[in-house]
Amino acid sequence: MFRVRALAVLSATVLGVAGALSGCSYSQPAKPVEEPVGLALDAPRVTLLEPGDGAGQVLAYKDLDASQELTYEVATGFDQQLRKDGSAAPSPEAQDKVTLPLQASVEAATENVEGQLPASRNAFVTVGKPEADGADVSSAEGFQFGWRGTDTGQMNSLRLAAPQAATDQARSTVERAITSLTSLPIVFPDEEIGLGATWVVESRVTGESTLLQTTTYTLDKLDGDIAELSVKIEQRPSLGALSFDGADAPEELRGKELKVTDHTSTSEGSVTVDLTKPLPTAGDVSVTTAISYGAEGSDLRVVQTSATEMEFTTE
Repeated sequence: MFRVRALAVLSATVLGVAGALSGCSYSQPAKPVEEPVGLALDAPRVTLLEPGDGAGQVLAYKDLDASQELTYEVATGFDQQLRKDGSAAPSPEAQDKVTLPLQASVEAATENVEGQLPASRNAFVTVGKPEADGADVSSAEGFQFGWRGTDTGQMNSLRLAAPQAATDQARSTVERAITSLTSLPIVFPDEEIGLGATWVVESRVTGESTLLQTTTYTLDKLDGDIAELSVKIEQRPSLGALSFDGADAPEELRGKELKVTDHTSTSEGSVTVDLTKPLPTAGDVSVTTAISYGAEGSDLRVVQTSATEMEFTTE
């Protein structure tokens, strides 16, 4: 089967592992973990589109010294096909489901770290016994991750610490699930908002390919510290072009630069956020994205489709 490769170089701040981040503490669990590995994250762009109705207020996390237990499930799918221009590729099913029981806590962030944005919160999460369709990933129990961030929900840096006894498959499976989780940034605007308020969060998502993501949130309900949000996601490619690196590619495309010809996203979802907890307490979010690449003078298209479904539950 032919494969394509990216011509552009991805940002090291997103994909490159830079060693342990200073200022990111972690505790040693019953199962010893490796030295934490961290990476800085690009700051998302938050834009308020509609302030909403009624008396507005600034929504912000107030979860210092809080603890939380929840179950997080994620299913993903990816497919790449060669199609004629105008013929739609079937959407991949979001499968390969991974289930992570999570135990989270938050403390006040330490002093500012050189090279990172200022932070007020330091979140720390431990994974219980994970489960994955068709694979034994139990050795990743005790996996730790966390982030430094602000009261708005912005994550400035992410750290990962795998159990020393974790197999390569268990480690990579849990890491991918965590990456999907942190790719849904629930960030509130700095401005006062009311019911019906709408804002967008622009960020970058990594996976089989790197995508620029625009997440639109709408405040549907607010009861004290509990906010119910509608979620809509649009994704578009961040790479300018692709090229083949396999000899079995079609002759008319072999060695040519493939540029983006079309991209679409469909999504639906909602999440419930307790501002006294670091992670959503409930919700379902799904997104499917298709990107077509083509070369000048050819009606052949390389179509990449990806699907992600996430669910948060609290017993």
